[in-house]
Parts: sequence; C-alpha cells; structure tokens
Amino acid sequence: MVRYLFALAWLLSAGYCRSDELTATEMKWLRAGWPVLEYAEKQQLPIDIVVQPEASVDDLPIAMGFGEGRCQLVISMRGNPNAEATLKDVSTEDAGLVIEAMVAHEVAHCWRYMHGVWHTLPAGFTDSFRATGNDTEVRRQMRDTRREEAFADLVGLAWIRRAHPEHYSQIYSWFEQIRKDQPVAGGHHDTRVWIQMARDSNVFAKVDSPFEQANEVWMAGLQKDEAGQ
Repeated sequence: MVRYLFALAWLLSAGYCRSDELTATEMKWLRAGWPVLEYAEKQQLPIDIVVQPEASVDDLPIAMGFGEGRCQLVISMRGNPNAEATLKDVSTEDAGLVIEAMVAHEVAHCWRYMHGVWHTLPAGFTDSFRATGNDTEVRRQMRDTRREEAFADLVGLAWIRRAHPEHYSQIYSWFEQIRKDQPVAGGHHDTRVWIQMARDSNVFAKVDSPFEQANEVWMAGLQKDEAGQ
C-alpha cells in the first residue's frame, strides 16, 4: 500500500511538490532528480511517483516498478536508513549529482520497459549462455538483471556527461566504487565490465539522447560480459 501516487505530468504542471505531504528527505531527492524527470516527461515516458508510507527491510531509497503500461518511481525513505547511508561517503557538493544520476538510472529502466526491450538482447546478438548445474536458472536471471543494471548505470553516466560534464569524473568514481563493492562477483549489480568502458566520457557518442548514447556502449560490453560467464 502506498500513501501517495503522483502523476508526473501533474507534478510538472504544478511545478513543485507540496512540503506538507513530503518529508525533507523526499523533497531533497525529488528536487535533485527533477531535471531527469522533466526530461523523461518530454520523452513521453509515463512515470508516476509513488511514495511509500513506510519502508520495508532492505528497500532501496528509489526503485522503478512497472504496471498497467506505466512506470512507477517508488520512493521508500520513511524509516529507511539506506536513504542517507547511500550518500554517507559522498561530499555535500556531489550529493545532489549522485541523486540525479541515480534517478537517471531508474528512468533508464522505464525507457527499456516502455520500448519493449526489457530483458531482451539487441538484434543480431547471439546468446551463448551454456551454464549447467542446479543453479543454472539463478545464474541466468542474475545475468539478465546485470545487463539491465549495466544499461541503467551507463544512462546515469551519460546523463551526467550531458548535464554536468565538469563533474563526470567524481560521479564516475562513485559508480566505480559501489559496483566494485558488490558482494557477489558476476551478480545482479556487478556492472564493472561496462563501468570500465565508460571511464573516458568520450566513449559516449555525440547524439542527443542519453539512452541512445548508453545503448552503443552497452552493446559493446555485452560480448565482454558474455565471455566472462
């Protein structure tokens, strides 16, 4: 159950989120991510903002869900220590940019879903997954999720290159560190193959859409990731 369900189009037309309905932490995150959400609206991505009245154990501060042909950006910050812990090693100056990149990451999931390519491979790419054993399906699911997370990470970085190029190296270092610290090598969020490819921001093609920019790098990384299986 959620307390609030805001249509993004309504929020954008209103121009603000009412402070009496949202906590200071929620306002901080939404304000930081607002440029990304405005861009998503212009790209006609149907995103609703869902605010949970209370976070569950292990909830991420923000996550993207899907349903009824729409995307839901779920905000889970009330009673959630992960909300501030996510930024504990980030300078005050960079905190807003990290949040902005995280929102871009989530919006990238919506873009993939709404374009009908969620958990699918690009045309011409051959899936050579040949694992055997009792954990084969689990490993396949991990790989499929890892690919989606990699695409989203690249969109986060492409967005920063587009909107804040002078801060690219700081935000890149943040992505690099959190992906390096993943508990399981080759797990759901082990996107290091793609992160390493994006060390130089010039890897992103000079096209307008951060989704298209990310897509080119993502496809190039699929072969490398496949080889590591």
